[in-house]
Amino acid sequence: MNKGKKTIIGTGVIFGTMAAISSVIAVSKKLKKNKEQSFLESIEYTTGKVRNFGTLYLDNEKQKRPKDFIEFKDIPEYKGQKIKINDTDKNEEYMLTWVEVNDDNKKLLICDRNILKGMSWNELNEQNLIFGKVVIIEGKKYILRLLTGYSEKKNYKANEWDKYIVNTDKIDSLPICKDCDMSNSTKQQDEKQKLNGDSNKLWNWYNFSSFTQSEGLRREKFCIIRGFYSITYSNQSIKDLKYETVGYRPVLELIE
Repeated sequence: MNKGKKTIIGTGVIFGTMAAISSVIAVSKKLKKNKEQSFLESIEYTTGKVRNFGTLYLDNEKQKRPKDFIEFKDIPEYKGQKIKINDTDKNEEYMLTWVEVNDDNKKLLICDRNILKGMSWNELNEQNLIFGKVVIIEGKKYILRLLTGYSEKKNYKANEWDKYIVNTDKIDSLPICKDCDMSNSTKQQDEKQKLNGDSNKLWNWYNFSSFTQSEGLRREKFCIIRGFYSITYSNQSIKDLKYETVGYRPVLELIE
């Protein structure tokens, strides 16, 4: 009787061990599948798709993603810190959001908003953030830089701001600008249409300009800023000056 009982207990242990091993194998397969899926997502770009990726650090302090698109009070302010974009934080509040662009195998992540204010173009350039430097995020190499931004309306050469943000090529998966988006009118009715339009909901260009890597044609001390009154708005800014309403909108270009 006791012998039979011992045999039953032994069998239970064997089955329990087998179940535990099976569970470990299942978890291992799931983790492997998730890793493979993450890898595929990191190299497959679909134009217009929004991706949570990377976290902004000023010195060693991570920054929350700004969400105030009316008064822009929550945009981190630059005070001479080292600007870095590191691996994605686990807390969604610290994740940056980007718009994927796959343009003839050029794969870009364009930030959907300005993530820093209070710095000059020259200060960004001192950290190699204007024309680009190689960074590694989540194990992949990118060129971290700004968009080009000459205004086609002023007969300047074609550029990335007009191509992707304004969407002059009318790419199906990106918002098509309406007349009000391209008007510099400050009428209240027009302002509401701009603020709530599809283009601004994706790119957040209204009432806050972005530095671009393009420099003024007349004098070297000027740079080109884009966005504010309209999506097509373009102006020349002195490189040494800091503005409360001109920000840092980074771009990540995948290196394959």
